[in-house]
Amino acid sequence: MDKVENIQQLHAEINRLKNVAKQQELDIKYNWINVKESLQPATLIWNGISNLTGINMNKQEFFKDGIAYGVSLFIQRFILKSERNMEKRVYNVVDGLFDRIRGVMRNFTNAQARREERKADQ
Repeated sequence: MDKVENIQQLHAEINRLKNVAKQQELDIKYNWINVKESLQPATLIWNGISNLTGINMNKQEFFKDGIAYGVSLFIQRFILKSERNMEKRVYNVVDGLFDRIRGVMRNFTNAQARREERKADQ
């Protein structure tokens, strides 16, 4: 307000300024709480790790994401292990199949070729 002309305007201006002062006090209190929290050792460690890794290390998000990451890692390991077992089984089946085919092919080759093959193997 630029100019106060009567007592009602003065009281209104005083009340407005009191409200502004209360709001500023609340803002200062809120900012002070944030400063105190940001200077706690645990918060400094979390922020340091966050800066080093580039990953947001907010406590709530970290635990939520950490659990999701752990479950994902467990599933990936399980699938990888299952994949390896399946791969070994398939290789064993294919190797057995080729051994049988090789045996059948040996039966159809002539005796001289088999003798030469045995000599080459020894």
